[in-house]
Amino acid sequence: MNVKAESELQKLLIESPSLINIGEIREGTSPLVFALSEFGLPRSGYSDVIAFSLDGDIVVIECKLATNPEIKRKVIGQILEYAAYLWKMSYEEVDNRVKNLKGQSLAELVNGSVAGEWDEENFRNGIIQSLESGSFILIIVVDEICEELRRIIRYINECSESAFSLHALEMSRFHAGKTEVLVPHLYGISTKPPPREQRRQWTEKEFFSVLERNEPDILDVVKDIYDWSKGEADRVWFGTGKETGSITSHYLRDGETISIFSIYTNGRFTLNYGWLSPRISQQTMEEFHRRLHEIPAFSGITDDFSKWPSVRIDTIKKEGVEKLKQTILWFKGQVILN
Repeated sequence: MNVKAESELQKLLIESPSLINIGEIREGTSPLVFALSEFGLPRSGYSDVIAFSLDGDIVVIECKLATNPEIKRKVIGQILEYAAYLWKMSYEEVDNRVKNLKGQSLAELVNGSVAGEWDEENFRNGIIQSLESGSFILIIVVDEICEELRRIIRYINECSESAFSLHALEMSRFHAGKTEVLVPHLYGISTKPPPREQRRQWTEKEFFSVLERNEPDILDVVKDIYDWSKGEADRVWFGTGKETGSITSHYLRDGETISIFSIYTNGRFTLNYGWLSPRISQQTMEEFHRRLHEIPAFSGITDDFSKWPSVRIDTIKKEGVEKLKQTILWFKGQVILN
């Protein structure tokens, strides 16, 4: 028995996005954990469903019944249009659209969908990479696939060098006595290697090797902050970016990780305001921001605590580094030690 309505397909996937086994598409990728509908895109209407994995993979989903005349060529154009308008969006823009729809940030919604710990920084960096490269997974969900759609999908995946990949998910229901069985079948698994390399944990040696090659003028400053952080923070975490390495200083508060800043091999020092603000009091955030503003390199950063403001590390002079350390220690005293 075919699924009765396209809206029912959408509802199924929003409630259980892990029905799509994206590990078959990108080997080693974590399951989809959160999905939502009606994610508006400029000049492109609304996608049926957008889903996210813990690795920051973005899946754009369009649902169609076999009886819908758009199941063939038109739906291909629709889903490519959605992907084109999503491409190059900023994390903040995606996050704001999610907030407008759901009343919570994307990270909060993912956190509520995950049982146990997860790496929010890895997730955010993965989303940024996906948006920048356009490396989306595009899936047309149907109750019954047709040969024409199958052939178009195979052609796009096998005969192009696209960053994205296009697939069809056939979701049929059958009755066995009083039991209803849902049978998903994924089409369009390419024999080509995945377009995006699997992320791996950076090491101290790799991080400083890349930094020395790309940003030699800031090497001493970064090493200073890094060595200081190793003594002051509960842990220093190397990120999993494909091309850009990162160091993040972590503090632990009642089993919760508090992430204040990150340093990147592209020479940026990023304040994790967007991560901190839902967890830290407004008063503490405002005073932290005020103290940072006294440091010349940080005098122009935004007071919008939903953002991740960043500065070039080469603008932080020696006296600024010492003031930065004092400010972080003040923050630690307010948030971690109190």
